[in-house]
This record gives sequence, C-alpha cells and structure tokens, in this order.
Amino acid sequence: MTKLLPDQLKKQTRLLGRWTIRQLNGRSVLYTTNLGSLIKFHVQNSPKLKINVLNNGNPQLPPQSWAVRVNRGPWQRWSVQESSFELKLPNQADIEIMTAGNTDLDDVWLGNQGLALAEIEFADHATITPAKPLKRIAIIGDSITAGCWVNGRRPSTDYRPESCYVGLISDELNLDVDRIAYSAGGVLRSAVGNVPPAAQFFAHIDAKTTWQPDVMPELVLINLGVNDRRFSNVRFQAAYRDFVKQVQHAYPGVPIALMVPFAQTYADIIEETALECHTMFIPTKNWCQSFTDGLHPDQKGSMQIAQHLVPVLAELLNQIKG
Repeated sequence: MTKLLPDQLKKQTRLLGRWTIRQLNGRSVLYTTNLGSLIKFHVQNSPKLKINVLNNGNPQLPPQSWAVRVNRGPWQRWSVQESSFELKLPNQADIEIMTAGNTDLDDVWLGNQGLALAEIEFADHATITPAKPLKRIAIIGDSITAGCWVNGRRPSTDYRPESCYVGLISDELNLDVDRIAYSAGGVLRSAVGNVPPAAQFFAHIDAKTTWQPDVMPELVLINLGVNDRRFSNVRFQAAYRDFVKQVQHAYPGVPIALMVPFAQTYADIIEETALECHTMFIPTKNWCQSFTDGLHPDQKGSMQIAQHLVPVLAELLNQIKG
C-alpha cells in the first residue's frame, strides 16, 4: 500500500473548509477545527483505501467522528476510537471524507484538540487526482450550520454535518462548500472549545493559526445571531454590522447574503443591516418546524430548511452568474 501524507494530500486532493498541516504527537497531520470540512478526490485502480486519523479529542468525553462516502453513495461514519477505517472501492471512485463530530469540551482553540487526519493508504498502482471543482460557496455560522444535534442529543455521535441543511443543499445544488461554524458561537458570544466570537474565529483556525480565504467563492452566507439573544439590540446591531463589513473585506467583490436565524432572532436588525451594508437578505420564517431540542433542527427539520433554501440559493446564484 502507498501512503499519502499531509503534504501530498494538499496537492492531490481538493480541500474544502479550513485546513492546516500541524505536528501532533510526533506526526504530521492535516488538521482543522471545523466540522463539515471536506477532502475530495478521485481514485482509480485501488480495490480499497484506508484512512488513518488521530484520537485527538477530550479523553473524558465521547470520541470524535468522521464520515466518508464513495460515488455519492450513503455516508459511512466511524469513531476515532477506531483510528483506522478501511473500505472497498470500485475501479473508479469519487471519495469524500468529512469531519463529522466532536464535543463541546474538545479544546479546539487552545488545546490542539481539533480533528486530525494522518494519512490515507491506497494500492501501489492507484492513481489519485483532486476532485473537479464545483460552484463554490462559503457559510459562516454556529452549531446549526456545523450540523450538531441533528440525530439526537449525544455529542459527536449524533452530529450530522453531512446531512444538516448545509450538507443537503450542497448535494441538491452540486456545490462545493467552505464551512466556518462553531457550536454556541455568535458575533458577541464566545463558542465552546474556548473559541472566541465570530470576529476572531473567522480570522483564525485556532489561537495560533491565522486564516484568510485562498479561493474566492461565488457567494458567502452568514447565519449567525441566535446565540447572541441575551445581548441588547444596540450591542448586537453594532457587532453584527462590524462583522459583516469584516467578511466583505475578506471576500472583496463576492456577494454576501445575510440569513435570519431559524428561530427568528434579531430578524429586523439583520434585515436593516443587509440594507445598510448592501448585501442580499434571506428571511427564514417558518422554515423549520421539527427540532431535536427546541432550537437545533433534527433531520426532518434540516430537510424542511433545505427545501426552502435550495430554490432561494439557486436564484441568487443565477443572479450572480447573470
């Protein structure tokens, strides 16, 4: 078997989301702090592949999860308690590997407890090429965008970034998606895992790693605000406006769309900010009626959101193209 290490993976695969190469436990790893980050590639002439990841979360809590699918088939998930995952492949295989679960107490910001992939193994005679690029968007959000709590109340195990509303719209519209989202985060409220509010987490992968987009998407969505509901309207409006301007600066010339949180938090302020900052605006009233806990959409609720958002996004992308 031939091993593809992180430096090779950066060259021979298509990375979506935010990745960096880091040394952990004496090993070089492909590393991210965001759920829903993707590694996409095409492999030919390998009857199987083996994915080796690090067991890298808080040892006192449920282990992190990953997911993989072949040729747009069903997602297969595994826990990092099993540090290696092996699957059989057809002769021609499009592979997608996704970071799929962690816990609120994984210290992704200060403690190097993000998700880490060490290597992928293939047959010696295999050919590996990056996936063909698709129409690309970016989504900045919180636990709902990250895919937390979709399948139930168990941390990591019941997270579904692959089938929350983001995963569903990316499949339906055949999109590449860069996802930047942290559980409990807002423009004023810090997220879990020692992650600071959005102005800081947008500009960093963690406390020691700065980040800026290297590939410009066609559209950026911002879906934040529900976790800021304890703050005054005045404080939220100022912080939200500043964050929108920060995102506009990071994506010069790229259209921005502001989404109202599905709980309708600060809906009027978000609409006012869209007008003030000359962005698009996406109302979401009555988009979701099915929840895991009253706030986080379950799988049915995720499907309801996607049914509403798909035509809206399709129209916005058509407008941009036109």
